[in-house]
Amino acid sequence: MRKFAGVLFLSCLILLAGCNSISKYDDEDVAAIVRGEEITVGELRFLYPDDKILDSLDGMIKAKLVEQEVMRMKLDVSEKLQEVQASESSIRDFYPPEDDDSETAKNIRNLNESQAKKLGMEPSEYFVKHTLAYRESGVYLLAYVDKMIGEPMLYDEDFDINEYNAKGNQVLDQLVEENKDEIEIFIK
Repeated sequence: MRKFAGVLFLSCLILLAGCNSISKYDDEDVAAIVRGEEITVGELRFLYPDDKILDSLDGMIKAKLVEQEVMRMKLDVSEKLQEVQASESSIRDFYPPEDDDSETAKNIRNLNESQAKKLGMEPSEYFVKHTLAYRESGVYLLAYVDKMIGEPMLYDEDFDINEYNAKGNQVLDQLVEENKDEIEIFIK
């Protein structure tokens, strides 16, 4: 029994060490370079909890590639980006109040409090900035996918959103594959 407890303890230490491997990096450290543009550890820390950064790096690389492609293709997303920025004040209304005891509200507050503390921000301010960053990324993503496979026909009863999403993911994977020689990853 004692040997089992020792092995269990050692396994937990190894697991925890693996989860915190991102802690050895500073915010200014370059996590990846995508077509000459850097993604820093700080950018990743802003968007993701430390234990999710390594799992999320591929998605951040895709997002950077998509943004670059939208610019290269000269797709006009300025109006949509302005709409995102204009929504800043209304985003605040979606931060769950302290008297909301639902599990979802607690999870949202816990994540935002943890991230905000790490970044020296107020939780509601982090929530707004984080939401804006995701929405801006979404503008580029939708513009690119719509250009590559067409806009979703949401009002067509024969439209299959799962099929559309699968095609969109294929397009994104193809973009990464086509640019794999211009992607360097520095954190592991």
